[in-house]
Amino acid sequence: SETQFPIRVLPFIANDLVIVLDKTAICQHLHQAYALTSKRERTFGVFIAGPSKTADIEQCLVVGAQGAMSLTVVLI
Repeated sequence: SETQFPIRVLPFIANDLVIVLDKTAICQHLHQAYALTSKRERTFGVFIAGPSKTADIEQCLVVGAQGAMSLTVVLI
């Protein structure tokens, strides 16, 4: 919620991101996840798929241009 996570940009600018996740909250596919988000009172959520990729005009590929450099998921 906004009280627990008041600065929404943090997961996108952190070098190392740690997510604590309840094992029972894991969905089988994105359709389930989207259905769950519509039933919540919270106004903020994020789906993190992996490191971003970008290339400059000379086609020099940069992986992980935005987002965390490392991710640790702790299942409880």
